[in-house]
Amino acid sequence: MDLGQNSLLSANKFTIPESIHSAPGISLKGKLIKSVLLSTDLTYIQNLDMDAVMILNPFEKSNELDEVIIQFSNKPVFCDVGGGFLREEQTMRLARGAFEVGAAGVLISKPTAPEIIRRVKQQIQGELIYTVMFEGEPIRELVDAGVDMFNVSTGETTSETVAEIRTFLPDVAIMANGGPHNSTIRETISNGADAIVLNPPTATEILRSVFDNYRNNRG
Repeated sequence: MDLGQNSLLSANKFTIPESIHSAPGISLKGKLIKSVLLSTDLTYIQNLDMDAVMILNPFEKSNELDEVIIQFSNKPVFCDVGGGFLREEQTMRLARGAFEVGAAGVLISKPTAPEIIRRVKQQIQGELIYTVMFEGEPIRELVDAGVDMFNVSTGETTSETVAEIRTFLPDVAIMANGGPHNSTIRETISNGADAIVLNPPTATEILRSVFDNYRNNRG
């Protein structure tokens, strides 16, 4: 039975939340970034129409992985270089390496003291992004130490955290995870986010939807 082109197995119906486009954007090297894709999956990077890519790798950090994604993507790429209180030398090495392979910025993704931020910033030539995962981090001190922009990901309180940072630092660039819904994305933007970070559904979740739709259309 010919099911027609529209019934072929495809994930093309997955769309980026429309509300992301209402973000004011972050100007970086002549490009305006409103949407940031959080993924290391090349199929997502190739097929989802986002302004930039954020690599957040839960395994051992690697400039080799950074280079593969940077070369594959035609978009700015922000590379995760770890952080924390005990791995300063590794963070510096990864940050320098990320810029050497073409990163648009480096992302410190663990709570890191301002004095360590200052030393890392002295070692690099480019944007330093700090991920805020907990309330009460020393935001002003981090900016004074060299943080160029914040990536806010404090779970259910992300929108409130964005508002707090915006109140204290009206001119700092802020990216934030707005969640999967247009309503929460709009709230996060309204509270001061310049760009929205999207963590897309897993490949398994998308394929399950595709297969369910295929089965339902067969009969």
